Amino acid sequence: MDNTELLSLKVLAENRAALARLSLFERVAGLLFEGEGELKPEVRTLIDDILVGLIGQVELHIREKVSERIASLTAPPPALTNLLASDEISVARSILERSPVLTEHDLLSIVAGATTDHRHAIAKRTGITAALSTALASRHETKVVEALVANAGAIIPADLFEDLVALSQTVETIRKPLLMRGDLPKDLAYQMFWWVTAALRHTILDRFEIDAAELDGMLGSILHEAQTQGSSKGEQKFQWRQGEINALVAKLKQGDVKNFTQGLAQLAGINAQTAARIVSDASGEPMAVLAKAIGADRAQIMTIFLQLDYKRHGKGRPLAQIETIAHLYDSVSSARAKSAVSLWDAQVRAAAA
Repeated sequence: MDNTELLSLKVLAENRAALARLSLFERVAGLLFEGEGELKPEVRTLIDDILVGLIGQVELHIREKVSERIASLTAPPPALTNLLASDEISVARSILERSPVLTEHDLLSIVAGATTDHRHAIAKRTGITAALSTALASRHETKVVEALVANAGAIIPADLFEDLVALSQTVETIRKPLLMRGDLPKDLAYQMFWWVTAALRHTILDRFEIDAAELDGMLGSILHEAQTQGSSKGEQKFQWRQGEINALVAKLKQGDVKNFTQGLAQLAGINAQTAARIVSDASGEPMAVLAKAIGADRAQIMTIFLQLDYKRHGKGRPLAQIETIAHLYDSVSSARAKSAVSLWDAQVRAAAA
């Protein structure tokens, strides 16, 4: 079909008869799909113009079919694609998720003006820029954020990660996807430790290993240099002797949780608020990590849990929970435990500053 014939079809497109326009739409759309890869640029432009002029007269189910086919084209008509991308979500979804013709500017416009469902579809795209990720997450719509953090192709900038980690305190469904991302900053992963499940706490300790150089860098970014001097090195903070740990356990056996907590802070060289947060965590994983960091042995950590449980609840925790805590204590290395406690302490100090 040459340009003259297409121009004739464009004239026919101005026919007000609905049946004639529908028939014409199907004919021109057929030309587009059948001629993929063979149509000249000027022919594509003309087809795009005709279809845009007709699309408003086409029923929903036909627009859905056309949208699905356009989404799979390597060179779809840009004007029609953008029009369908802002249509009802049943029409727009496939284009928003897959069409390569939509630019960042196009997508940002849709994010700003369309529905939650449209934003959800965009969040599933193979590649998402940092600006687009920020725009998608800005409304804190749960299903949009869930799709975004689960999308390995989404570029998430550091400041957005901070916002998403804060949001995870109240939105449980984004916690695991966040912790499964390879680009989540390690210090933020350890910040999440306080509000995730026991299983995810194990995941944090397993996945986010921190070496000495990384730890120094993280502490330097969390605290001012003056605050970190003398307290950022693990070997300087965790000076302990078994006799001191036994003395702390003795305080706990006497029911003196306050002095046990204060002594724990002094022994580990951490802020009293950090120690209090660790001791008050009912699940016990932070206490197991701190015990490993200060060199408490297995018998001492079990005694600590037993005494804290009786103080809080008047009875010990179930054996299965004790075994889980014991497994965590056994599996985490001393170096990793020290890094975790150092980060928690820095975060508490920074929050209090």
